[in-house]
Amino acid sequence: MNVQLLSISPVARPTAFDVALLIGTEQLQFTITVEIDQIGDREIQIVHGDRDFSETFRFNQKIAADICKLVSKVYNHQAVSVPSDLGEFYPDQLQPALV
Repeated sequence: MNVQLLSISPVARPTAFDVALLIGTEQLQFTITVEIDQIGDREIQIVHGDRDFSETFRFNQKIAADICKLVSKVYNHQAVSVPSDLGEFYPDQLQPALV
């Protein structure tokens, strides 16, 4: 099944985003958060999804990483084109997360 990014929208917190995806014919929404941490003299961004996101993409880490990169771009006020195809997702891996 194809994974398509439909939208990335900010929510009430300035570091959280609702991400809408289409996996096959199933539309799903997740909350992804950006945290800033200081390591030495450098700031780094830590981007992570909610529990449902982590469970859904447990075996699709490349797609999860690509989604997090796009959220980071939005957080940094860079352009992201939607809808955007992100790759293939396997149906037997989607079912446990939706139950």
